[in-house]
Amino acid sequence: MARRVVPLYGEVVEELPPHCRECLFWELGGRRPQDDPPTALDGNGRWSDPLTRKQAWASALAQDGRSAGRVVKIDDEVVAHALFGPAEAFHPRPALVPRPSPGALLLATVWVQPQWRGLGLGRLLVQAALKEAIRLDITSVEAYGDRRWLERGCYLPATWLLHEGFEVHGEHPRTPLFRIDTRRTLRWAESLEHALEEILAHLPRRVRVPVPAPAPSAHPSRGEDGDPHGLR
Repeated sequence: MARRVVPLYGEVVEELPPHCRECLFWELGGRRPQDDPPTALDGNGRWSDPLTRKQAWASALAQDGRSAGRVVKIDDEVVAHALFGPAEAFHPRPALVPRPSPGALLLATVWVQPQWRGLGLGRLLVQAALKEAIRLDITSVEAYGDRRWLERGCYLPATWLLHEGFEVHGEHPRTPLFRIDTRRTLRWAESLEHALEEILAHLPRRVRVPVPAPAPSAHPSRGEDGDPHGLR
């Protein structure tokens, strides 16, 4: 079974889950796909669909020598991905929400397919973001957490970010800004590749039968190892 982690470039966007590949919430400030109009005018007055716009956004980052995140593939199927990049590359959040620090790497979102949760892929993707920040000599990785997280939300679960070592950097009643200092994680840099190999080596040799995602709930049940969201 082929297992690998690849950069999230424009051509890879098309392989993301439908509700993610057409979502422009972080990139362009759009609403969730089910709320967005199916098409929009691009800068030249031509109609473009959300997928095309998202691919163009990711490709623009690639031209600057960066990627829009990382994707975990098993047998060429995307089973998990993270969207991250320079904070200034993302659409500004509303005025009352804390702003990311200048020059920070923003971890916008992490998604793990339901049948692959509880295997450490979410943590692996956080480490990939940290490694990218270290490579680019960026001093922090920041992320918005939702204290009332629901499935299919565009924010990350606040409790999960705390589990992964983030600390509150900017307060907000619902969506505080979390931060982790890359200087604290420099010692991880050499071990990240080993961590990747170890996690992928322990993945099941057969893809488990997908199970329906649980209905959204304000009080999700706890997952494996005390993680209530299954992203670890």
